[in-house]
Amino acid sequence: MKTILVVEDDPSLLDLLRTLLEINGYEVLTATDGIEAVELFREHASRISLVISDLGLPRLGGWEAFQQMKALKPSVKALLASGYFEASLREDALRMGAIDFVQKPYRPPEIIKRIDSILSSP
Repeated sequence: MKTILVVEDDPSLLDLLRTLLEINGYEVLTATDGIEAVELFREHASRISLVISDLGLPRLGGWEAFQQMKALKPSVKALLASGYFEASLREDALRMGAIDFVQKPYRPPEIIKRIDSILSSP
């Protein structure tokens, strides 16, 4: 079973993603801000297959949290989410190793398809 770390500060979206992923056979760890996400990642990096993170998080933003996770485990796969992406941030994130972006609000069939695709690639 693959483990996904979901980082989302909106409780209803966090519950939606957790339920959706668990129904589709994934183990899910959750964090509600960037600092909590980095701490969880540090503890469980060896078993986390993918990080799904909102960019607009309290205490430490999703982009900054991703950079810290990347420093801990350069091979980390991340799917970054936002209601709006600046072109320069998107380019920087892809260059830094983010795998893909997903537009919020989440559409369940689309996000599962993207996750399955990311996790089935080498």
